[in-house]
Amino acid sequence: MKSSREPRRSERFVMTLTLDDEILVHLQRESGAVVKFSVQYRARIRGEWRPIVRFDTAHQHAHKDVCYPDGTQETQELELDNYGIALTHALRDVKMQWEFYRERYERWQNGT
Repeated sequence: MKSSREPRRSERFVMTLTLDDEILVHLQRESGAVVKFSVQYRARIRGEWRPIVRFDTAHQHAHKDVCYPDGTQETQELELDNYGIALTHALRDVKMQWEFYRERYERWQNGT
């Protein structure tokens, strides 16, 4: 007997903002619905790629991780149960705020 469930489809892509800034996107869909995702903005700072901010569905809920230069991170819960809506929110947020996120990270790194 065949299962009526469609297999999960995985998609990965990179959105280039500048030569030193990019958004890494990974998502999984099942029957067209987003069931898992990760959106990470990372920047090349001082010659190294560094995670700056990440939205994902690890631990079975959508949240945002703000990354600090010392490797620690702060998790902020998203009050969005629909992962498709949360993914759209994450992409919009990073596209609109990446310059702010980068400048803030560099200030933290420089201790200012």
